[in-house]
Amino acid sequence: MPNPPTNMTLSDQSSDEGVGQSSINKDSDPTFSGASSSNEPHLLTQVDLNDIVRGLNLSKKQAELLGSRLKGWNRLRQDTKVCFYRGRHEEFKDFFSLEDGVVFCNDVYFVMKVLGHEYNPDQ
Repeated sequence: MPNPPTNMTLSDQSSDEGVGQSSINKDSDPTFSGASSSNEPHLLTQVDLNDIVRGLNLSKKQAELLGSRLKGWNRLRQDTKVCFYRGRHEEFKDFFSLEDGVVFCNDVYFVMKVLGHEYNPDQ
């Protein structure tokens, strides 16, 4: 395994001047036209966090872990709830039954209605 150099110094006048530097100016590049020049971090809202959890298909435990880590890193807005995911099943639990070790949906019409989908019994 190679050893790192012990006598390296940084200077403005380097023999490798310009290497690794981009000649793109973000003020004149149209790619950056919508970017904010503020150094303020973007704080996630409840909607942002919900979208991330849904997009990553996280379990309740994983969603709470992500939320608590983001909150610990000050990446969530103050009004964002992390414990929201503990009860997200509550509105659906009445639509399901357990009999003989089998869980089944006992009211597909209302589940689809709550989810905002049109129920078509032929599908």
